[in-house]
Amino acid sequence: MRSSYLAILRLPHARALLLASLIGRLSFATGPLGLVLFVQDATGSFAQAGAASAAIALTSGLLAPVRGRLVDRYGQRRCLPPLAVVFAAALAGVVAVARPGPAGFAGTVGLAAAAGAAAPPLGASMRVLWFSLVGQGPRLQTAYALDAVLDELLFVAGPLLVGGLATVLEPAAGPLAAAGLALAGTLGFVASPVSKAYTGSRTAPADRTGWAGALSRPGIRTLALSLAGVGAAIGIWEIGLVGAARQAGSAEAAGLLLAAWAAASAVGGLWYGGRSWRRPPGQRYLALLGLLVLACAPMAAITSPLYLGAVVALVGLVLAPLESSAYVLAAEQAPPGTLTESGTWMTSAINVTGAFGIAGAGALVDRAGVSLTLAIAWACTAVGLLVALAGRDHLGAAPYRGKHEVRHVATRQLRRERRML
Repeated sequence: MRSSYLAILRLPHARALLLASLIGRLSFATGPLGLVLFVQDATGSFAQAGAASAAIALTSGLLAPVRGRLVDRYGQRRCLPPLAVVFAAALAGVVAVARPGPAGFAGTVGLAAAAGAAAPPLGASMRVLWFSLVGQGPRLQTAYALDAVLDELLFVAGPLLVGGLATVLEPAAGPLAAAGLALAGTLGFVASPVSKAYTGSRTAPADRTGWAGALSRPGIRTLALSLAGVGAAIGIWEIGLVGAARQAGSAEAAGLLLAAWAAASAVGGLWYGGRSWRRPPGQRYLALLGLLVLACAPMAAITSPLYLGAVVALVGLVLAPLESSAYVLAAEQAPPGTLTESGTWMTSAINVTGAFGIAGAGALVDRAGVSLTLAIAWACTAVGLLVALAGRDHLGAAPYRGKHEVRHVATRQLRRERRML
């Protein structure tokens, strides 16, 4: 398993690309918490801080496919740096305008929404370049699994980093650091020869697939809808597990439950990506989604934090493999010229419904109790499985046999280098 990951990282330009991408994506792991800490400090209002955080999350998730389509149409080098500049400028603008009162509230929320709308799709862009570097097959699964695990670790390290900056320096350091990371990571990313070579499609996706873009393919629609159920469950778990720990009289156990979730997800992702699988991605996706439904089923009936931790770890073991298999399947199902957009639909499906899950879970815990809240989370995963089963013919169909129209000036050289490894 170790050798397979090393082989991926030894590919020409892979390490530099991945590092730049992770630096840029760290801004998305630090930005939301940094924004909350700063806005609350500047205005004295948690409501205003929460509104700014919700604005950046919703516009980022809802408009991700639009940004992905722009990158597919015009290329990474032409699209990503302007998006990063707008994202960074909007966060800096929040620092400048956040203050108590209606004008400050409007400016803060508006700029936070602008930052989310312009967030450069570095994760989806990196997955497109993995596709270019390794092609279809087992190594693509390995690359996507590695990417998913590292992305998970960013969201563990990001809040720790922004909390430290706010404590050691001042709260404004959080959003400003996120702005700087986005700029540095994006500029480093597009400086790579592989990213420079990705110039987008000669023909706009709309010309080939209609205005539905990537969603014109039934497999992409099925994937997005089934992942929406998973995303809603993830959002509910983030609040429901905290409620379960407090209900058991051990509030400090909430951190341990979430840590067990993240650690198990990393282990599961690394194990999954390091193996070669005989089953096609569509069948693996259905199997993993079924395992997730089974793994989280006992949550609602468990009252002991220790046993709940074991169940949460099982859920974590399945989640990263599920997400990485979904991205592989999306890459194979994507219509020509929509690779980036297809990946962003997967991200949006998880993040947008996850945000609604978080928003609704608090009220559910207070009014209906922890057990019913966790049962609703299980129901969301079950609905996702039913959607996937209903569309299993689309998920299990042979991958598109045409060529994704990507003009890589160094394609032949990269292929020679891959054969030499």
